[in-house]
Amino acid sequence: MPLLVLAVPALGGCAVQAALAAAEIAPQIRGPLGPSNAHLKPAATQACTQRAGQHGSVFIMDVEQRRADRIIVWGSVTDPQRRRRTFECHYTTALRSFKLGGVLAPD
Repeated sequence: MPLLVLAVPALGGCAVQAALAAAEIAPQIRGPLGPSNAHLKPAATQACTQRAGQHGSVFIMDVEQRRADRIIVWGSVTDPQRRRRTFECHYTTALRSFKLGGVLAPD
């Protein structure tokens, strides 16, 4: 019985962590939401390139559509000091989010 008393709070913490993790990844695994915006891939690429261009010269690696209403653009930017960083850009009918990664190790 004492072991059970010690295990219950630990299991409760795991349940909370599992719920938080599920909430975090749920938007990525849901099926099609909203009308398809596949026709906006060129606009998404242009908007993300323009946003990334604020940090240096842009190289687009991939443009993907995991949900009907969201386009994701991945790429890298190289600044004048030749430091390269990756980015991830989300687009629906306009740019929704832009994440710039840390400086990558030189080749």
